[in-house]
Amino acid sequence: MTNSATLDTTEAESRTLDVTVYTKDNCQQCAATERALTRVGVDYREIQITEANISLLQDAGFTQAPVVMVSMGAELQEFWSGYRPDKIQGLLQ
Repeated sequence: MTNSATLDTTEAESRTLDVTVYTKDNCQQCAATERALTRVGVDYREIQITEANISLLQDAGFTQAPVVMVSMGAELQEFWSGYRPDKIQGLLQ
């Protein structure tokens, strides 16, 4: 019985959305994205865009902030850049 409870917990954790928002200072779209995520109750992790990680984002084709990455477990589900209220609402479904 303990093993199945552990499996159920692990399975539920793997279905949890992990949202990461890459932001930069004085970015209105970044602030709007964070406000919208908070308003709809989506937890997220903020990472500042720095000289150390900007080339990774640019190499992936992103040209504006914020960059939002949504994972479920270890699998990347969705990503976008800029303020996208439609995408944020889509996280609720």
